[in-house]
Amino acid sequence: MTEDIRTEELLFMAKKIGLDLTSQLEFYLGDQEMSGVQAYFMVYILRHHPEGTYLTELCREIGLSKSTLSAMLKKVRKAGYILFREEPEDIRKKKILPTDKLRAEDEQLLRKADRMESELFSVLDQQEKSLLWKLERKLLLHLTDMEHSQSNKDRRLSYSEKSYTAAGTV
Repeated sequence: MTEDIRTEELLFMAKKIGLDLTSQLEFYLGDQEMSGVQAYFMVYILRHHPEGTYLTELCREIGLSKSTLSAMLKKVRKAGYILFREEPEDIRKKKILPTDKLRAEDEQLLRKADRMESELFSVLDQQEKSLLWKLERKLLLHLTDMEHSQSNKDRRLSYSEKSYTAAGTV
């Protein structure tokens, strides 16, 4: 088996694990009001930011773009589980706050999430879990570097095209 095929298999394996995790989130946490992913996001808020946090901070922490996170939050907000509060000094800063409705359901939601997590990760020993953390950090750091590199290359290309176009029109 060539290295290219192994690399391709690794990418498909990562995708499959992601899809399977999403289906487990749906099974354990989803209901008619919320998807499993949205419910798990609420678990994250309850565990890590019970007093609220900023949208930008959440994007950095969980690795989603603002537009993706905002789209997901729309339904959660509409259902009354979170609210946004804009900072008077800077309206671009939106603080996400859990509502009383979310706090009232937190015990049940956290219990469901704990049961799911326990079942999912019971197959891994401590060394395997540690290795996964290291691999995740290493891959995400490299993907971020690749994204920045591509972004810089795109900016340079765009700038050179503008310079070329401007020079050609003079």
